Amino acid sequence: MGWLTASILSAAGVLVLTHLPQTALPNVLQGNLTDKIEHTAAYGLIALLFLLSVKRRSPLLVPISGLLILAGMGVLDEATQPLVQRCASVGDYMADLIGVVAACAIFLAKRWLVFDTAAS
Repeated sequence: MGWLTASILSAAGVLVLTHLPQTALPNVLQGNLTDKIEHTAAYGLIALLFLLSVKRRSPLLVPISGLLILAGMGVLDEATQPLVQRCASVGDYMADLIGVVAACAIFLAKRWLVFDTAAS
């Protein structure tokens, strides 16, 4: 399975989990802080898997487009949660974006370190 497939499957899994009724979730997953950590980790993982799928010589527009689509998915994720008696939250969306930005930072730092090491 490729990185892009893993990213898409992860995104689908997140969308399923975030649309389960709140009462179906264990109490430990209903805490406010835990929820933000879950959003950050989930969207960070999706972003990292996507970035790993992008070829090194791809135009910059490719990863930027993918990450913007992921940010849009976060908006749709939050906007559709009231349909299943869950609450849309700007805080959750901010946590999603933090995960995406953190994944980008980790990915770029790794690429920079590998490139810098190879140049030495």
